Amino acid sequence: MSDSLIFEKNLQRRSAVRYNLRLPVIFYWQDGEEHAGAGFTVDVALDGALISSSNCPPLGAPVRIEVLIPSPNQSHEELRVECIGKVTRVVEQFGCGLFGVHGSFDDDHLTRRILA
Repeated sequence: MSDSLIFEKNLQRRSAVRYNLRLPVIFYWQDGEEHAGAGFTVDVALDGALISSSNCPPLGAPVRIEVLIPSPNQSHEELRVECIGKVTRVVEQFGCGLFGVHGSFDDDHLTRRILA
């Protein structure tokens, strides 16, 4: 892959405003088998997220993530915002990992859940 193509992909990956938010996330992917994992967001944008987890899906895998947003008033409610996308990068070191997901968050993937 040429340097200009790598640079262009990095610009595309950073095209949306990113928000440094640490929120719990659940993610799912398939590679012949169904897998699930959990972690925390490092940053979130309208076009994806960077996630920290000890269990990262492989590069290029289709993935569905659910970002959990707790209620600010300590009620037993949470919002789940879903993003369906593709893993665009994976960095693993010292038993921990980061992976980037490029996809879309939109109002169609917003659900409210009452916790028991």
